[in-house]
Amino acid sequence: MAVKCEEYSQVCVIEVDGDFLGPDAEAARKHVEEQIDTKQIVDFVVDLGKAGFIDSQGLETLLWMKREDLFGRFKLVRLDENCRRILQITRLDHRFEVQEDLATALKTMR
Repeated sequence: MAVKCEEYSQVCVIEVDGDFLGPDAEAARKHVEEQIDTKQIVDFVVDLGKAGFIDSQGLETLLWMKREDLFGRFKLVRLDENCRRILQITRLDHRFEVQEDLATALKTMR
């Protein structure tokens, strides 16, 4: 599995290792549902530092995680130029808060 989940002070950090495609997007969604159900965590950071591409299912999953009526705060970190461009082309760049590194994202979650 190319998606792993770690908890930092009531924030779930989902690290994507490789392109954020269909199967990995589904795994990330399951991690989020599990964190909400078992640990009552609602704040999420998705680390895309090792992802060079996001497909439509990956974008759909990010939008699902961003839903403020279901979840708390949500941030993306370490997007490469290609992933940033994908968000711009799809006109989704304004929908997400992006931080350069995990430490800054976690600090701003408080």
